[in-house]
Amino acid sequence: MTTNDRWIDRFIIDDGRHLPEFVIVEDASTAAGAARYQVACSCGRMPKHAAGTQDEALATHMAHVQTKVGPSKGPKWLPEGARVALLAAAMMVGWGACYAAGNIVVADQALTGAAAKTVLGGAVLLGFTLDFALMVATRRYIAPTRT
Repeated sequence: MTTNDRWIDRFIIDDGRHLPEFVIVEDASTAAGAARYQVACSCGRMPKHAAGTQDEALATHMAHVQTKVGPSKGPKWLPEGARVALLAAAMMVGWGACYAAGNIVVADQALTGAAAKTVLGGAVLLGFTLDFALMVATRRYIAPTRT
């Protein structure tokens, strides 16, 4: 186990996407015995870090990993709890509309038995799918995001 592996094991990285990628810069400093390191992150969002000592590279990567969540992009006058409640209400309306549409199709086509249950099941699944899509589409406006 190298020094880097022991250092990284001490930290819990929040979502498992931030693994450091160290590169030793081959120049005159390496020949002089003072290797210079550059660091990047596996997430691909870390800006380039100028070459420095190994400790500087590790500190830069940890600063990137420990970036805290920032405020959501939603309106500041509406609290986060109210945004979540509005999303939940919109999801219930969407699901209810799909369920009602399924019932209308069953009644209009005079379906019975397995066909009626299949149509209603499909309508319910469509409602859940649309709700999930709505939730994903609005996540940055409702909840805090990484900065």
